[in-house]
Amino acid sequence: MKNGDGYIVILLLVLFVIWGSFQIRRWWNRLPDRPLHIEPDEEIPVTDAVALLENAGYEVLTVKRRIPLFIQVDGGADAGGAEWESRLYVDHWAQVEEDLYLVKVERERQPYEWTGSSIRDRLLPYALLYEEAAGILVVSPHNGKIRKIEFEIDRQSLEKRG
Repeated sequence: MKNGDGYIVILLLVLFVIWGSFQIRRWWNRLPDRPLHIEPDEEIPVTDAVALLENAGYEVLTVKRRIPLFIQVDGGADAGGAEWESRLYVDHWAQVEEDLYLVKVERERQPYEWTGSSIRDRLLPYALLYEEAAGILVVSPHNGKIRKIEFEIDRQSLEKRG
């Protein structure tokens, strides 16, 4: 080895150890993969939406499910803030092959506005809540359509800014 090569080797080893520790920390802090388990209901009433899904090859697994939400603002009522209870609803869960989909039924009195921002505002909470789902099916019984929505979040751009 030439004079100074030892310092370069030590510097490379230190950089490798630092890089490795960051990679291990990132891996360690990742949320564990939890499989999405939906308990099927024994009886599913056949509505227009259910019939549409079954005719398209989906197996409908559940009836409407309620997801309770508890909201605290500024530390809750005890800290001078506010507290609320709310809920989200999943109209059905459906499956085709191994893919599990959350189902929302479009109501005639509350039609979806098919723009990126509107779909994001109405459906992104479900996609974030159930990341393991293959997507969200929006069933429109009044016009006989099933639309499959999939969100992809650019996590690399989040990491660059965070």
